[in-house]
Amino acid sequence: MNLSDKLNSILKEYSSGKKESAYKQFKKIYLKNNKDIKLRYNLAVMQQELGLLEEAEINYLSLIESNEDTKYKINLYNLYIAKKLYQNALDWINSIKSKDLTLIQVNQDKAHILYLLKKYNESINQCYQILKTDDKNVSALNTLGLCFLQLKKYNEANTILLKAISLNQKNIVTLNSLGRLNHDLRKSKEAESYFERAFAINPNSFETLNNMAGFYLEEENYQQALNFYKKAKKLNPDNAILINNIAKTLMCLDDVDKAEKQCRRSISIDPKNDEFKKILAFILLKKYDFKNAWLSFDGRLSLSDFANKNPTLKLIKNKIPNKKISNKNSKILVLREQGVGDELLYGTMYYDLLNEFPNLKIECDERLVPLFKNSFNSHKDKFVKLGTHSLDTKEINDFDYIIYAGSLGKYFRNNLNSFPQTPYIKSIESYKDLELDNILNNSQGLKIGISWKSLKNRYSSEKSLSLEDFKNIFKIKDSTIFNLQYGDVKEDVKNFTKKQNYKIITLETLDLFNNFSGLANVLTNLDLFVTVSNSTAHLAGALGIKTILIKPPNHASFHYWNYEDGKTPWYKSVSIISKEDLKDKEFINHLLKL
Repeated sequence: MNLSDKLNSILKEYSSGKKESAYKQFKKIYLKNNKDIKLRYNLAVMQQELGLLEEAEINYLSLIESNEDTKYKINLYNLYIAKKLYQNALDWINSIKSKDLTLIQVNQDKAHILYLLKKYNESINQCYQILKTDDKNVSALNTLGLCFLQLKKYNEANTILLKAISLNQKNIVTLNSLGRLNHDLRKSKEAESYFERAFAINPNSFETLNNMAGFYLEEENYQQALNFYKKAKKLNPDNAILINNIAKTLMCLDDVDKAEKQCRRSISIDPKNDEFKKILAFILLKKYDFKNAWLSFDGRLSLSDFANKNPTLKLIKNKIPNKKISNKNSKILVLREQGVGDELLYGTMYYDLLNEFPNLKIECDERLVPLFKNSFNSHKDKFVKLGTHSLDTKEINDFDYIIYAGSLGKYFRNNLNSFPQTPYIKSIESYKDLELDNILNNSQGLKIGISWKSLKNRYSSEKSLSLEDFKNIFKIKDSTIFNLQYGDVKEDVKNFTKKQNYKIITLETLDLFNNFSGLANVLTNLDLFVTVSNSTAHLAGALGIKTILIKPPNHASFHYWNYEDGKTPWYKSVSIISKEDLKDKEFINHLLKL
């Protein structure tokens, strides 16, 4: 058999599915004929398809060096896409000579790469350039729709994607995008329908399986989510993000041991991913393994969403101690966590810290400074507003230790017995409002406050409810209901009271978002507070107010509400119930008697 026939036989074997065997044979021939450009190209293609990306990259670069054939560059930038080196991919696609830029595939790919680089406006412009000459280009329409989706321009995304699906009813990319769009718009039935259509076309599409799993996870259908994640894992067994999502799903199913195993597996694949470490911390906290949990929780400090809200992080991240502080005279700066709720939660540890280390300053949200000063009266000089010291590089360097409030857990909350037994926030007498006091004092029967939304948080929509969900609270006899929901909820209240003919008192003179001291006074005058997970829930807990908290979906509940007995060790006055419990009037009456 001559060389040509032998090569044809190997390539036929490769095409039939016996790829690894064929590749080994082909490589032996290539090594004996390594100056043959055609052989090198075929070898690189095989390597790329087999996932041998480093070897393929070397061969493509060698081929381009001797001959700048467009097909080499196309394969190379696709290789960089596979490696998630999107800027490299863009650089190579931009190197293709202008005479070749008429290639529609290259233009489409450029639009997609710009999308992957999150250069959405540039990608949009590229898509429109393609659509000028070909208004039925489904690939360009898909990329354009995805860009609008990322920019939350839902009307534009919907128009574009519906046009794309009208041109090709079986395009999986379009169907998945429409599924994501409708899910973002909380149109669950429509989203599920699009995902199912994509699944019916190709049940082995990784993108579809992963999207369906994510959809069911957010819909709280955890078993179905797990089923689809497992199917996706068979196609991509070493995908660290997918494995971590399996861990989160298992945690939602209360299978914490398996969740921990999967989470540690994701970390072993991608040890630099600090999001995985944060998830591991939540799992370990749920297992009451506080010591290891807090160490893993420090992974949050490297996350972009944390760093963006904490501009001084780069200056101080190396000054967070990794062992127990030993010098009593150490000068310590404590920085607030990401949100007011987190700040109130970790504020329970300030007593522990102040008792051990007198030489410290605690930066906190300006809205909380008066409450902290009042509550820690003998240490009022320790509390200052955010930025007092941390925004000055010289001042930062004056401190021996700088630590974020959430990192105090590894020193002071290493077992259940170490959690606070009494409330630590005290309302301020001078912040009392006579008008508000008159309203509260003249109210009939039980005074019940309600709050139904969480705002400005990645999980806000999942933690939020509607006023309709609180209907049974309004049926409690001899009660007056107070609206303690911050933000503009006038329409919510108007529509609900009109429809249900229920009365709810809104405290018009009180800024519920900015005036935490005034809000604290209102809460202390209530008999009961019923709320979702938000900053007001944390304030009520810190004040020791009898509170019923509607637990958010398990994947958004975090460590402070994630306990099995309907209680949280952080706040003794808080009882945790499900959304379903809220609909049970008898259960609510039972809680009132507690």
